[in-house]
This record gives sequence, structure tokens and C-alpha cells, in this order.
Amino acid sequence: MIRNRHRLPILLLLVIATGVYGPVRSALAQETTPDTTAVESEKTINPELARTKVNEAREAASRDQHHEAVADYLEALASDATLVPMVAQEIAYQKLWREDAEKSIFYFRRYLARHPDQENRDVRKGLALAYSWSGRQKEAIALYRELVAEDPSDGGARIGLGRSLIWDNRLHEGFTIVRAVEDEFPPETGPGRESSEFLLTVLDGYTPHLELRADASWDSDDLDIYRVTAKGTFTVFGNKLLQVIPSWAVYRSPGQDDITNLKPAAGFITPLAHNWALHAYGWLDRFSTSEPLFGDAEKLDWDRFGGDFWFTWIAQPRLRIDFGGTSQPVETFEALNNKIGFEQANLSAGWRFARHFTLGASGQMADYSDGNEKLKGGLRLDWRREGRWEIIAGPVLTYMDFSIPYPGGYWAPDWVRNGSIEATLKTRTRRMTFMLNGSIGLEQELNSDTLTVGGASGKIGWRFSRGWLASLEGGYSKSSFATASGYNRTFANLSVRALF
Repeated sequence: MIRNRHRLPILLLLVIATGVYGPVRSALAQETTPDTTAVESEKTINPELARTKVNEAREAASRDQHHEAVADYLEALASDATLVPMVAQEIAYQKLWREDAEKSIFYFRRYLARHPDQENRDVRKGLALAYSWSGRQKEAIALYRELVAEDPSDGGARIGLGRSLIWDNRLHEGFTIVRAVEDEFPPETGPGRESSEFLLTVLDGYTPHLELRADASWDSDDLDIYRVTAKGTFTVFGNKLLQVIPSWAVYRSPGQDDITNLKPAAGFITPLAHNWALHAYGWLDRFSTSEPLFGDAEKLDWDRFGGDFWFTWIAQPRLRIDFGGTSQPVETFEALNNKIGFEQANLSAGWRFARHFTLGASGQMADYSDGNEKLKGGLRLDWRREGRWEIIAGPVLTYMDFSIPYPGGYWAPDWVRNGSIEATLKTRTRRMTFMLNGSIGLEQELNSDTLTVGGASGKIGWRFSRGWLASLEGGYSKSSFATASGYNRTFANLSVRALF
């Protein structure tokens, strides 16, 4: 059982998450009041001021100042509600660009209700995009299908349909539609460029049909780990994903027999609502040696069931909360030989409180099979610059302690803290992706000197065929947090990912 002293910090983390959600929910609730009042009121108060505010809103929108534009539009409607039929779609787009898709849906629908005799194709496309961004893929797919049926030459609508299908886990159908746009439209056109960029994004960062992967790591305590993994993903029950994930690994250390690990695994991914999703994985670890380790009488032969699951909740447009649990072995030679594993509860929250800034918090509580307990927490602040060259940078604070310091077999300090600055640079061409990451900071354990730590890694991806991407990644970390043994780690991996 987790001791009471570890319950208070996690409760504090819950309070932090609730505190983040509370102000956001309150602010959005307050914003709803003038929206509804302005739209429903038909009283003309000050038409001259209203039109001035509309002009100011349009100027702000042209400068991508979406928050200011929305405020000016709402002030205009408060002065002259008869402007609703004219500016509702403009407000809808500004809401959408400031990542408030739910309110954007309201205004798109309001505009369409006020213009029932018009084609309103662009407005309907905006509404379909808002549906998709809000997680309402069923509505988005239905509307995009209407738009494509009316005009099959509309590449943007076809891309929207394919994108919504992929986001709804209908991988094959979505990929086929977007790939057809890429084939039909020249690369220099908008649809041609957009389809290529989206497929590269999917292959690089989304769940593909197939992934073949080889990983290797070399720790400074002479522990080497080599692993090969295959992952096959299938769409089942409409929009659920079923995964089959076999892997094989070998652990090597001088003077010891190799430990082999055969690990059959399965995964299941499903949306639970438009703003809820579940990822669940289960596996059987089988660790074995051909000779005894550390002079023991018997060779290692250990079967252990494990798993990992988490729920994702998009509580508000800019607030994401993840919570779940995992059961894992401890990956050091001595810990594997002693059959040590742990069960862990996880909670994290990310709040994008400004256009370029995101605040994140995370907490973990773990019970080890040798009676030890771990508490780990982290805070980070990210500044993000979007564009062709994407930059993410900011400070990261991490704290961890164990109830039984240094029990043997794995790194378990009484407490350790780390403060670092981390930065990531990403860019891409039509068929290539590039990523560089680096960090530097200070790390200290109880009764130890403060150390300068850091790391660097890089990744390159190449879309070498229609639905295939090859990636090579490598890096080095000096922080003790990099391994279960508390040593430095160098790593590399090669992967091939495919959509069919």
C-alpha cells in the first residue's frame, strides 16, 4: 500500500489540475453570457459604434489577433444585434482560430440558420472543420461527405473528409481519400501541398497500420539493451483500433549471461466521447537466461503479466488531462534477477493559457514488489513558435523520492531534484522530417554534490514511398532519470511505418 505521506502530494496535484480547470471553465462560462445575449437580442442600441467595432474586429483578425477580434465582434453585437446575420460566420472563424471549436460551431450554425436559402458552401466547410477540431468526427464526416458529393473537384473538402476519417480511427478509408488528392493535384497547388503535408504528419506521428522498430541503448554501467518490435493495427467495430505488438529483447552486461525477453502484447484504442479517449495495453513478459546470474543456483525464468492504460480528457479547448496506470518490470540486471516490478498511477495536465505558452504538471505514485514506494512530480512551461520551423522551449522541474533509499538492484535515492531548460526544433520538407532536442540543467541527490546534466537527440524521417516512412533517431542523456539504474544512456532506434 502507498503510505499516507505520499497521498498528500498527489492530492495537491489534483488541486492544481482542478485549479487550472476551474478558472478556464469560469472564464468560458462568463464568455457564454454576452454571446447568447448579443445573438438573441434584437434591440438596436448604437449602430454607428457597432460598425466601428466590426471594422476594428476585422483589422484585428487580419493581424491574427483572434482574441481581440472576438471581443470587438461581441461588443459590436451588444450595440447592434441586427448585425448577427452579417458577422456570425466571421466570429465563428475567429473562435475556430483561437481553438474554441465548440463556440465556433454555435456561430456557424447561427449564420446558416439566418441564411437558409443560400448555398453557404464555405460556411459549411468551416462548420465541418469546427466539428472535426472539437472531436465530433461523426458530424464532420457526414457534412464533408455532402460537400464532396456536391463538388468532387473540391480538394480541400476531400482532404477534410480524409482527415476526419483518420482522426476517427478509420485509417484505410481516410488514407485512401487523402492519397487520391495527392495524386490528382499538382504539388504546387493548395490541395496537393496540403495532402502531402498531412500524410507526412500522419506517418510521422499518428498510429499507422504497421510499425517495425529496432531499438538499442548503451548505459554507462555497461548494461546494453537491444529490442525489436512489430506493431500491427486494425480498425474494428467501426472506429476502434486493435493492435498486436510482439517484441523480443536481449539485455547484456559483462560477466553475466544474456537475459532474453519475449513479450507478446495487445492494445486497444477507442474514443469514449468527442472529448474522451482510452488507450489500453496488456502483455506477458517472459525473462530467461541459459545460465544462473550473480552465482545463483538457478537460472532466471520469470513470467510476468503487465499493462498500461490511460484516459485522455479534453476538459476545455486548451486543457488536456491524462490519467491512468501501468505495471512494469524494473529494467536492471539485478532487479530482473530478483523479479522486481512496480505498479504506478499517473496523472498529468496541460493548459495552453496563452497563444504561445503551455503549463504542464504531472505526478506519479508507485508501489514496488520489494516493498518500496516512489513519488515523482514535475512542472514545465513551454513556449511554442509554430510555422515551418517549429520551436518549443522552456524550463522543466522534476522531483522524486523513495520510501526505502537504495534498497539494491535499482536506483532509488532518498530524494533527487532536477531543474533544466529544454528546447526542441522541428522542421520538414515535402518528404522529410527533422527534429533536434537538447537540454541542460542541474541535478542533486540528498547528501550529494549538484551535477550539471543534460542531453541531446536528433531524428530524421523520410517518406520514401506512397504510404511508408523510415525514421532514424539517436541521442545521449547524462541525467540519472534516463535509466532505472541511475546512469547515463546513449540510444538509437530505426523504424519503418506504413499506412495501406
